[in-house]
Amino acid sequence: MTLKKSLLLLLLLTLAFLAGAQDQSYGDCVMKTASRWGAPCEKCESYREGYKRDYSGTYQIELKNVCNETIEVKVAVQEDNGTWRTFPVKVLAPEETMDAFACQGSGKYLYWVRRLDDTEIVLPSDQEILTEYRTF
Repeated sequence: MTLKKSLLLLLLLTLAFLAGAQDQSYGDCVMKTASRWGAPCEKCESYREGYKRDYSGTYQIELKNVCNETIEVKVAVQEDNGTWRTFPVKVLAPEETMDAFACQGSGKYLYWVRRLDDTEIVLPSDQEILTEYRTF
């Protein structure tokens, strides 16, 4: 193979790699790093007899941005009655984590991801999540 052909091949392979990087699925950037059942949760106010707080049904998850780009994440965690507890869109820098919870959780959660300030991808609103996924 000649030097020109080798350089052209290298250039084409580099361009193909860069073009593939543009098609990255940012959903792959989010990884569940922990989940907990029954852990104390400040926002959950379930009580049993004697006015003692009951956290037995709480379900909490920790999600982490494992990519090298800053992303925006929308999360919903399902309560055991089928409704979704939604959380505001959160910006996660590389290696940053976020927590989400359900006070009486089912163990199910959903998330939507886009690159920071990507205006072509529209994250669902709370109302869309509540109506589209009500029987999920």
